[in-house]
Amino acid sequence: MDEKKIQQAIERRRELADRNLGNVVTLLERRQELRGIYPMADLLADNVGWLV
Repeated sequence: MDEKKIQQAIERRRELADRNLGNVVTLLERRQELRGIYPMADLLADNVGWLV
């Protein structure tokens, strides 16, 4: 692989990670009854809330 393809792959993964994180936070904000089911998701949503 050349450098450009590697850089594009890294950027694509970063974008997907950001999008997935945002989706988890949005879901937990809309559906409060989901809180407590998966503690790691709760922790993630709470920590992102502090960053924003």
